[in-house]
Amino acid sequence: MNIIQMVKAYSGMMMGKTDYWHPDMNTNQALSTECVAKYPVDMSAKAEYAGVFDEDQIPLVEMDGHLSHLSVTIAQYALGNYDEYIRTQKSKYLKRFIGSADWLVQNLVEYQSGQWGWINDHDKLIYNLKKPWLSALSQGQALSVLVRAYQETNDEVYRDSGQKALRAFNVPVAEGGLLAKWQGLDYFEEYPSQTPSFVLNGFIFALWGLWEFSLITKSAEAKAYYESGLKTLEHCLKEYQVPHLNWSRYDLYPFKVTDIASIFYHKLHIQQLRAMALLTGNDLFKQQAESWEKGRKSTVRYVLATGYKILHKLSISKQSSYVPSVKKG
Repeated sequence: MNIIQMVKAYSGMMMGKTDYWHPDMNTNQALSTECVAKYPVDMSAKAEYAGVFDEDQIPLVEMDGHLSHLSVTIAQYALGNYDEYIRTQKSKYLKRFIGSADWLVQNLVEYQSGQWGWINDHDKLIYNLKKPWLSALSQGQALSVLVRAYQETNDEVYRDSGQKALRAFNVPVAEGGLLAKWQGLDYFEEYPSQTPSFVLNGFIFALWGLWEFSLITKSAEAKAYYESGLKTLEHCLKEYQVPHLNWSRYDLYPFKVTDIASIFYHKLHIQQLRAMALLTGNDLFKQQAESWEKGRKSTVRYVLATGYKILHKLSISKQSSYVPSVKKG
């Protein structure tokens, strides 16, 4: 992405423009700790996929010049359709949802001995991450899909597939799993790089999958992983605060220029923390969301954050001529 493309992309988000990949995902205010229904943030914009489908109506994503299945895109498409099914009760949304859940079941593979997941077969060079790799984001959102499919159908294949996928949350990154350590506490990595990246939004999405799976299946394993990750989030959240800007960081990777959150991810962080406040009753999440909301509403901070993000993008583009084109929500 050159500087002109960057300016166009970020100025569009500054003006409030959204697209399939960057929709507004507001907190589900009806979120309950006693049931699994709509997703913690509104995924309905993901129900009408903007790209190409395969012959089974499963989304395909262009990566490295060819169309491929990407589990995170399929999981988000499924969750969007489930949110729309809950809202409308139209069978077409449930059909799409179940079709995507079935794809996740059929494409769950044994990555390493005793460890199951959905393989990402592309590089993420900004984190020096080479294929193949698992992701706590796609693993967690797949759990959210599978537990809803199990709840709808009572078919144990969805529960059993989810149970297999749990193992990776307890396997260190160095051994091909998702588990990193932040000051000795458990952190589930969206991008399991050798130098921990600690991507905030992916970590929270993973926690939701673990929480939902434990609630419906009564899995003690999923509950233990969720509780350990929640403890980490409570302790590390302050690290994502950009000093004097009321803005969030996208990750904690040691880039030369701090990876400040884009407008889209900053707004997402706010909605995620509001959902965490509803789930946990912990005012820490509500207070941090309110602080970041002040930054979002400030025109000056808005412009400064956008400029800083572009500066970061330029700094990493100089490190490599290759910038991955994978899109995720």
